[in-house]
Amino acid sequence: MRFMLPLLVGLLAAAAPSQPADPVQKSHIDGNLPGPNRFEAYLTRDLQKYFQERTGHPVRVTHIYLRNGPTQSGVAYPKFYLWVTVAVANKRLEEGAARIAAIDQKYFEVTHFVGLQQIKANPNALYDTFPASVAQKILSTMAR
Repeated sequence: MRFMLPLLVGLLAAAAPSQPADPVQKSHIDGNLPGPNRFEAYLTRDLQKYFQERTGHPVRVTHIYLRNGPTQSGVAYPKFYLWVTVAVANKRLEEGAARIAAIDQKYFEVTHFVGLQQIKANPNALYDTFPASVAQKILSTMAR
């Protein structure tokens, strides 16, 4: 727990924008991301739903972006990478890194979640799910 504040500060400071240069990528992103007035509300709703189903409790979920903006690869749904903290009645249940897909401007799907304990037990597993730059950012921030 003692490294979590530096981890969060480091993740916030290190987030770099990811802008698609290709007009086809941009159109795919635009076709799947909710509008700016709905984006955070949908993301919060869907994170809460995922973690409520996972834990079996009503939860409060907070997040920070590990990379600013969507990551678009081929024809896959645009992805976001987040550090998520899940709490019940001000008690932290879990936290970790999540990969989220934006789908049809209607919802977000948590495709992967790697909890802090999993990261500590097998740090290299991050590279199986997250881009190398995101995995390195998490690990280097945890090492501080």
